[in-house]
Amino acid sequence: MKEGTTQVFKVRRTESKTWDVDIHENVRYWLDAFGFKGVMDCGRLMKVDNELIKALIERWRPETHTFHLPIGEATVTLEDVQAIWGLRADGRVFSGRDYHVGYPDWPSKCNDLLGWIPDTSAETKQGGLLMTTLINQTRIPLGDDLPIYVYIQRARNHALILLGGLIQPDTTGCKVPFMWLNAFEDPDEVHAFSWGSAALSYLYHYLCEASMYKRKDLGGPMILLQLWAWERMLALRPSWKGTTQIGNAPRYSVEHYRDQISLIRPDQFIWTPYAHCILPNYCSDVNECSLCNTYLVCWAYVEAHEAGRVRRQFNRYQDIPQYVDRMLKNADHLGKNDRRGKKGNNWENTHQFYIGE
Repeated sequence: MKEGTTQVFKVRRTESKTWDVDIHENVRYWLDAFGFKGVMDCGRLMKVDNELIKALIERWRPETHTFHLPIGEATVTLEDVQAIWGLRADGRVFSGRDYHVGYPDWPSKCNDLLGWIPDTSAETKQGGLLMTTLINQTRIPLGDDLPIYVYIQRARNHALILLGGLIQPDTTGCKVPFMWLNAFEDPDEVHAFSWGSAALSYLYHYLCEASMYKRKDLGGPMILLQLWAWERMLALRPSWKGTTQIGNAPRYSVEHYRDQISLIRPDQFIWTPYAHCILPNYCSDVNECSLCNTYLVCWAYVEAHEAGRVRRQFNRYQDIPQYVDRMLKNADHLGKNDRRGKKGNNWENTHQFYIGE
């Protein structure tokens, strides 16, 4: 992308209204059990700084999945996703068959898992549930002595809002794909999925598309990228008093952020921001998956996780990275791991090689 361009990307996300809803304690229990405790605890209405996001995208290299900065390469890793949002780095890959008309009976599945049947003409769109409908469902009060399955159903509604509006939003910003319902069939197994790698695959995917100027509207967890930048680059941090004012940070132009990034000094970049923090257990990568050079697989997306290029982020010596072109072994793969024209595809079969790796 040419640095002189003035177009600012628009980040799509629609989860903000969910923070205004009172969540029953029994529903919150299941959200925690699903693995979303960190996101819920971190959650509050936060403005997206589109100008900051654009300045960072100009530094993104899709070949290496890193930001090229004056002080070296850096990137968002699985460690960041787990430390900031508490989303599990290890675990099962989420993949499987895509939605297509008539397979399976999605209205019945919604009734079983969510507790309501969507109006296919007014509450669904292109293979997904409208976000406004899900939000309205969460505003219906719940009593204290209801069967457990009712609280689980409501927790699924909240989880879909978080996935479709914050953790893994697409470029529409208004719907949640039916596909996500498949992850919530067994409430005791939802936590087993690697939501951290799923979120990071979406972030990498949309950063790559934006850096190659394929997108004006951005999906993916760009709020996570914004928090990552604030954690690591002192010159980009907002100033505020108290956590309630985090969304009212001063806004700057793209040119301001370009200058701040271009002038950043080694002592202004924090390589290990979590080293001296007391993090909850669910924010710690106990298996050190974050250090792996591997593939991030989620649904239709496959992206490379190149932790070896940013070893300083793990307080390790950075040698010259060995160039392993993971995503370009098949040169046609770059930028083409999307769903266009592939309705009903079984992505678990398509990405069998990457899942095996």
